[in-house]
Amino acid sequence: MNPTSYQKLATHYNKQIHQSMDTIAKKLHPALLDDEELVRRAAFFVRNGAVSITNYFPQEHRVDFTIRDVTNIEVNYHISKDNFHCPCPIHKPCRHIVAAVFYLYQQNDSLSTWISEWRSQADQVQLSLLKDERSPRSWDIIVENFFRKFIANYPPTSFYLLEFAIHDLKSQIRKSRPFEREWQPIFDVYVELSILIKSWPYIEPLAQSNMQNRVLHFLNEYLEELNDHLNQLSSKPRMFAADPFYEEIMVRVHHFYFDMENLVHYRKQVYLSFWDALVTDKNTRMKEVKYLEALETIEDDMPINMVLPYFYLTLSMTDELLLAAEKMEGNQLLEWVEVCEKALQTGKKELGTNLARKLLPHVSYYLNEVILNPSRVMLIRRLELLFEMVQLQPTELEKVYQSFGLYGLQSYSNLLIKEKRYYDWMALHQSANSSIEYAETCGLSIIKEEAPDVLLPLYHDYAMRFIQEKNRYSYKQAVRIWKKMKQVAKKSNDTDYWNAYVENVREKYRRLRALQQEIEKGNLPL
Repeated sequence: MNPTSYQKLATHYNKQIHQSMDTIAKKLHPALLDDEELVRRAAFFVRNGAVSITNYFPQEHRVDFTIRDVTNIEVNYHISKDNFHCPCPIHKPCRHIVAAVFYLYQQNDSLSTWISEWRSQADQVQLSLLKDERSPRSWDIIVENFFRKFIANYPPTSFYLLEFAIHDLKSQIRKSRPFEREWQPIFDVYVELSILIKSWPYIEPLAQSNMQNRVLHFLNEYLEELNDHLNQLSSKPRMFAADPFYEEIMVRVHHFYFDMENLVHYRKQVYLSFWDALVTDKNTRMKEVKYLEALETIEDDMPINMVLPYFYLTLSMTDELLLAAEKMEGNQLLEWVEVCEKALQTGKKELGTNLARKLLPHVSYYLNEVILNPSRVMLIRRLELLFEMVQLQPTELEKVYQSFGLYGLQSYSNLLIKEKRYYDWMALHQSANSSIEYAETCGLSIIKEEAPDVLLPLYHDYAMRFIQEKNRYSYKQAVRIWKKMKQVAKKSNDTDYWNAYVENVREKYRRLRALQQEIEKGNLPL
């Protein structure tokens, strides 16, 4: 039979084929994962050419099919009796029988439309499951069915489609939220975590593409919302009936951190957020410590048990924490910055100071060899805030600010002013070629008030820079700088020095007529 004959055959038995499709719809339900998988596999056979008609017996109203599965499967379809024979041991229609009916159905109708309508039946069942039963299984069915529906409708070929699908998915699932207020926080957390885990195989490959910044922005927002739900849940009394959900959540968090791939920093955030919010039992935490101490897995040049210091901190295992900090490697600086911040947030200032000192030898390496812009600038500001909160010695701070390079100029300047090292402040800005505007943000007005004569070499450098630009506007700026020098000289009673300086400048640049005119207008001599 040729393809045209298949269509004629399907047209001839159109009523019986629709009856068989109705039988399939009644016996298989989209709320059951096995049934949904069966329909998906049957549709896959049809769309990939794995179904073929081998014989047609008009007198018996029988069509024989061959389905290419792992092996070839022979299926007999008695159309008029809505009766099938397949060697499969399954009592209800197997994927081969369903594929055979789908093959005939699609000759005249849209198989995709039928499958979409069939899947939509799950909505009512999901609501009744939530109404009648509180179990991880029932909520999993909700998430699973909605997830497959939306991923099918919005194939994640680009991150924008995936992001839209996830947003729409969350909106639809929220309609199935329990009516009881005490159950709503646990539902929100359970669903948010489930969607994140199911979406991860689609998200993490896109994080390696040109959509990286958008993906990371999405993850930051997603985790922020997840943390809000966690805070709401942790602030509520824990219901005994919700224990199975808490247990299942922590199993999944463990799986997400240790078994999923890539973006380990985000996985770690999720892992720690759940431990902080939901697990307060000391014995449970100690069991996790034992597990982590024996773990040797490395991912992205980072040990996966890098969360150990957080457990040491929350369990007040100070000796173990400081010993682990001694073994810190250069590329682990950011992880330990977070631990140090956590110690300070919990009021352990002395411990935070000790941990901050462990960071110092690794700052320069991390900034110059590991992290890239613009993250470098953000980390430097973060380190500045951290070191301001702890009690480090000025010599220690000076070494840190030196390792920051130009990015640490303002912090280094503030330190020098605090120690009244005004000449060093001037030399720092002179060597860094900082602009006068930036120098003013770094405390130039304080130096001008406390030790104005120190600024003369710096002002001279600024003036010379403007002269090198050789235009009238720059000459005006140079004269503006010289007027500041004039004020300093007058305040220091260095009239002779200042007049000699002005004459020397006029002589050196006597051929620059515009500059000479601006000097005259500026009335620079004292």
